[in-house]
Amino acid sequence: MKQFIKRVVLLVTLCMMTMAYGYAQQPSNVEVKVKELVKKYENVEGVECMVIEKGIGLGMIKMMLNSQFGKDFKKGVTSIIIIEYSDASQEFIHAMHNELDTFKTMLEEVDTSEDEELAASDYVRSFMKVSADEKTISDFIFVMEDKESKMLMYMAGKIKIE
Repeated sequence: MKQFIKRVVLLVTLCMMTMAYGYAQQPSNVEVKVKELVKKYENVEGVECMVIEKGIGLGMIKMMLNSQFGKDFKKGVTSIIIIEYSDASQEFIHAMHNELDTFKTMLEEVDTSEDEELAASDYVRSFMKVSADEKTISDFIFVMEDKESKMLMYMAGKIKIE
């Protein structure tokens, strides 16, 4: 009988830990919104969507971006979503610009006008959430368009600011 009670207590404890872990891993409102954009536009002609959340694919992307963002980036990012729309219609591009305006209420828009490399682009917007102590950023969105390529990149997780 004691063995049975121990097993039940262990099972209940394990279930509670699993629920707590699952609760802690809930996606942010921004991540939900970006995933809605993926679902909305993944079958549109000229649009390619890629959601990279776990495993080797995420590790490879992090390694490619490691030299530009640093090792804290590699540790903190939990998923990356890329929407590439270079071959999309002008109507889609206009719709995407309108969709980006919804992030103004959820995130802080970053002024990129002083960056010389980005100044050569036709359209650039960047959004992020900065922690209260300004030591981490999360929910980073970067959109860049020029004549050859158009892309939105979203990074979820917490990244330490160096």
